[in-house]
Amino acid sequence: MENKIIKSYLFDVSSLNDDSFNKLLDSVKQYRKDKIKKLALMKSKYLSLGVELLIRKALEDFGLDYVKTEIEIGEFGKPSFKNSKYFFNTSHSGKYAFLVISDVEVGCDIEEVKEYKPRVAERFFTEKENHYLELSNDKNDLFYRFWTLKESYVKCIGKGLGISLNSFEMNNKDGNVVVKGKKEYSFIEQDYDGYKISICLKTKEKEKYLHNTSLIEYR
Repeated sequence: MENKIIKSYLFDVSSLNDDSFNKLLDSVKQYRKDKIKKLALMKSKYLSLGVELLIRKALEDFGLDYVKTEIEIGEFGKPSFKNSKYFFNTSHSGKYAFLVISDVEVGCDIEEVKEYKPRVAERFFTEKENHYLELSNDKNDLFYRFWTLKESYVKCIGKGLGISLNSFEMNNKDGNVVVKGKKEYSFIEQDYDGYKISICLKTKEKEKYLHNTSLIEYR
């Protein structure tokens, strides 16, 4: 069986300071500099730069030219590489920027695990998912698990905020998480440093993919 690759990257932006931020900012494309300039909070600026640095790293690892590769934005905000066989998606939360890249459609989400809000769960989760949450001994963990799985799925299909999170349901089957009625999608889940990470792949053959996450450092 031929193995394919899905690679993901994490960057801890708290490792930056003003000097390293400004130095790295000079090394990225103008569109990102313009985007960062419009952000009010320094934390948001750091995370936006972190995402761009991961885009550059992923392109280099997959043999693509960072300067020449253009990014297009879909109707609901999903980014894609123009004229490339590779797909990617990004997310950020807390102190981490995250990116996933592969040769199939992908979506991802990272969230810092905090105390969950029952009203948010009631609004965005299905009745069955809320039932599982009520029975759970670790509601915070399960809430963020469901949330990142759902977010990764809507980002994978390119709908983003165009689809309600309670319009579909996550099921556990044979130890694997699936979207009810959507067998062509599969998921990879990770826990790291108090964060939940979910990756959604548009493939039924997840086992064909070799996956690893790299923690990237910049100074």
